[in-house]
Amino acid sequence: MIKNSKIIKLPHSVVHYYTKGEGTGILFLHGTNSDGESSFGHIVSEFSEERTVIIPDYAGCGKSTLPQGEIAVERLAEQVAEIIKDSSKAPVDIVGTSIGAVVAAVVAARYPELVRKLVLTAPWATSQDPRHQFIFQTWLKLEMNSPDDAMAFSLSHVLSPEFLMSLGDEKIKQICNKPSAKDIDKRIKLGLDIDICDLLSHIDKPTLVIGLTFDTLIPLYQVERVHQSIKGSKYAEIMSGHAVQIENPKDWVACVKNFL
Repeated sequence: MIKNSKIIKLPHSVVHYYTKGEGTGILFLHGTNSDGESSFGHIVSEFSEERTVIIPDYAGCGKSTLPQGEIAVERLAEQVAEIIKDSSKAPVDIVGTSIGAVVAAVVAARYPELVRKLVLTAPWATSQDPRHQFIFQTWLKLEMNSPDDAMAFSLSHVLSPEFLMSLGDEKIKQICNKPSAKDIDKRIKLGLDIDICDLLSHIDKPTLVIGLTFDTLIPLYQVERVHQSIKGSKYAEIMSGHAVQIENPKDWVACVKNFL
């Protein structure tokens, strides 16, 4: 099945996306330290037989660039909205993970005509939480001063202890030696300054919020707050660390499919 790739030039940035398959659109939004292909390339075939799968690079990841000026979640939502419009598949289902889930929620609140259903995995409503600030500030300091240690730190928070142990020493070292995604410091800073509490109450699309049992980056209590803030939303929990599409893709894909 052919993948169609496209670059869109916006007034303030450039975004990239590819599509695969035919049918109702389903768009996947990646997190802070990845791009569309590395996050979701391995699960595209699970959906592309019956759907048009849309995989963007946004927020400066992959083949995209950051919006000019101070990065804000509203600008990232604008990037995603333009991708949906360009794909000619609106309204689409949006599946977001981590900061991608935050952006997905903003898209649903600000551009409701573009969204059919919403799946938010490990989202959070506000960064004004002492623990969240501690984790993200530590991550940012390490990223600025010791990138190898930053990767080790983030790895310990995005994978469950059991899964991380199963990788073995050599694999863990290989991962830690990989460079972080470009401009990650700016996205971590964004993660320190999220507040979408007011927007969540405006979401009127069918929404599934997914918490991850062993997630220490965005713990369950933060995810549950999002669920409680979206009227009529459903909640599910998957046994996994933060990077569920890597650690437990089978259960995650099944959960998404069952809702959509």
